[in-house]
Amino acid sequence: MKFPIALLSDEDLRAYFSIFLSILRKHQKTIYSFLALGGVFFLLSLIYIGFEYFLKTKRIPLVSVRAIVTETINKEIGKAVDLGVVDFSLREGLILEDLVISREEDFSFNAHLLKVKKVTFRLSSYFTNNPYVERIDFFSPNLVLENDEELEKKLIEYFQNTKIKEVIFHDTRINYKKGNSTILNWREGWDISFRRKNDKIFVSYDNGWFWVPNATRVKGEGYFAEGKFNEYKFEFFWKNYPSEEAPLLVNYLFGTNLQSSVLSGEAVTEKTSDGSYMIKGDVEYENTNFYLPWINSYLVKGLRFNEKFLFQENKETREYSSYDFQIKVEDIVTPGKEILLQKNILFDVAELEPLAELLQDSQTGDKVPLSGKLRGNLEIKETGEKNKWFKVAGEVAGDSLSWNSPLLLIRNASLNLRLTEDNNLNLQAKGEIFGKPAGLELLSQLDWTRQKKTDGSFYYPLYSKSKGNLQIQDLVANNLSELFQSWKKETNEEIKERQEKLIPEEYFYQKKIYKYFLESMNLDLGLKISSFYPYDGAADQGEAKGSFVIKDGRLNFVFGLEKSASKLNISSYFATKTPNFSFGLLLDRYPWSESWMKVCGLLLKPRLVSMDYSFASQGSDYYTLSKDGRINYYLKLENAIWEGEELWFKMNLPDSLYKESYTIEFNLDHYFESDYIRNLSVISTSTDLKGYGQNKSGFFQYSFYGLMGENRGNWSFTEDDTRCVIK
Repeated sequence: MKFPIALLSDEDLRAYFSIFLSILRKHQKTIYSFLALGGVFFLLSLIYIGFEYFLKTKRIPLVSVRAIVTETINKEIGKAVDLGVVDFSLREGLILEDLVISREEDFSFNAHLLKVKKVTFRLSSYFTNNPYVERIDFFSPNLVLENDEELEKKLIEYFQNTKIKEVIFHDTRINYKKGNSTILNWREGWDISFRRKNDKIFVSYDNGWFWVPNATRVKGEGYFAEGKFNEYKFEFFWKNYPSEEAPLLVNYLFGTNLQSSVLSGEAVTEKTSDGSYMIKGDVEYENTNFYLPWINSYLVKGLRFNEKFLFQENKETREYSSYDFQIKVEDIVTPGKEILLQKNILFDVAELEPLAELLQDSQTGDKVPLSGKLRGNLEIKETGEKNKWFKVAGEVAGDSLSWNSPLLLIRNASLNLRLTEDNNLNLQAKGEIFGKPAGLELLSQLDWTRQKKTDGSFYYPLYSKSKGNLQIQDLVANNLSELFQSWKKETNEEIKERQEKLIPEEYFYQKKIYKYFLESMNLDLGLKISSFYPYDGAADQGEAKGSFVIKDGRLNFVFGLEKSASKLNISSYFATKTPNFSFGLLLDRYPWSESWMKVCGLLLKPRLVSMDYSFASQGSDYYTLSKDGRINYYLKLENAIWEGEELWFKMNLPDSLYKESYTIEFNLDHYFESDYIRNLSVISTSTDLKGYGQNKSGFFQYSFYGLMGENRGNWSFTEDDTRCVIK
């Protein structure tokens, strides 16, 4: 039989074993030391495990601890408790896992006050009869506080009265609300620690390594005196911090409500034992969005600026700055029987255009086409006198102001507004309107009263008595057509919205614009235009004058041409639930350059228009005004031509009549969405027609008799979507 050949011979094995023994003899002390160390470690491990087992079974009654924790929370704060595993280890101390505290007395609403993955308690001693907790660690807690002032007070008193030296929250998330305001909404995990030392409680917190680039980080530290929470000092540091996580704090720092922003900066807050306090800091805001105070229809979007602030007991100072502006706002409080506020505003805007590009209409998204320079200072002071609640003084000046919009074009304007302590206002403005020189002068006496609302809060209606003059060198009326079309579009959209959504009518005298401004307004504004032109290229119609008066709840606007009977009149009595409104327009052979109306799909373009138009209605919105409106007018169109030759031929009308000019006149009465035309006359060189018409379904029907070209007879014209059916 053959056996496999061995890899090592017997002589080689004996040689290697001899070498191994010599190594052991040479390093036997080191080897014995390691063996001894291993034995000691094994022995200590047995002792540790045994000691831990002894404490867990003999000294720490885990079953009783579960009952004590549940009973204490139920008794002290009246909340339901769900507790998972209760355990103990020498390294961590007493361990509670999966602790859940309900917001209610049970879990039926599934609303949680606190959810913690693990809580550990480190005891002062394991052998004394009365051990106390030295340190508590909360791991991944999620705390939700909503108007829990009594609970907050109990937790603070408990922390003050215990001997706990240290409380640490690991990876914490907090949602803290008071009323309808969110104070904190920490979405990322935070580490927060409370440590007692030398009669002070030191606090530190952070949400990660602060030095990490482009990360959202917050850190801070400070202390408050033990037993005296009104004596403290804290430092805060932000980096790329979203305002949504602490909206109430950010709104307080900024001075008004922010929609969103990203903050980087630092702040210090301190309160001493004598009751004085101070908050100061320097914060940079990026990508800031907020609605303009008092003008909620406009949104500032994407603003970047810096704020320095200093808050003291009776004074708050905020300084905002950027490349284009500097603004300083001081709020000074005067204590007394009633707290009175004084606000000082100092601003200097080197260029308005970059700011205006960030300002947009919240509904349409249209940006504000404003440019120029603006500077000024204002002092607004509460007096405590009910009928003269505010004193306002200061000055506002503007240079190179422009409003570059197709609706209204203003350029090279200057503004000077002065307010004295007696609330006298003097406004002077000069510039160009549609390229022509214009000037405004206005003198006002202003007073604000204080009135109480039904909910107990106050509002401040304005009493004003103003007189002014607006002078424009030349005005082309056609330049205002874009403004008219824009108003017409918005009006139709509002009417449609109210029809579709069945929005109820709101009494006018309950609207803010009435209660705050119009109720006690007296305004007399004169208007003078040196040369009035109906359209570009038209003959000068001479001087035009007008007046705009608001007094005793009535509005009256009159505007007319001096050389003719053409006149516009608007009047309203608005100091009522549903204001009445009337509109009158008289045109006396007024030059015209555009299409006036569409008939049978054809555009009718006159050269002269005579009209006596009357509209009367009542209501608080455009829908009600249009629905209840009564319209009647006389219209005469002279030198009118038709536009739409192809459609004219399709309706088989005589070719020769298309090129003639016409005089068309009629009376129209509008009642309840129906139109009635009477005394209708169509006259040209070859045409002499009389008739009438009506509109009950959205399309007109006309009946004529007389001469049309070479034919004499009766005709009926019935409109459809694009043309007329002629019979």
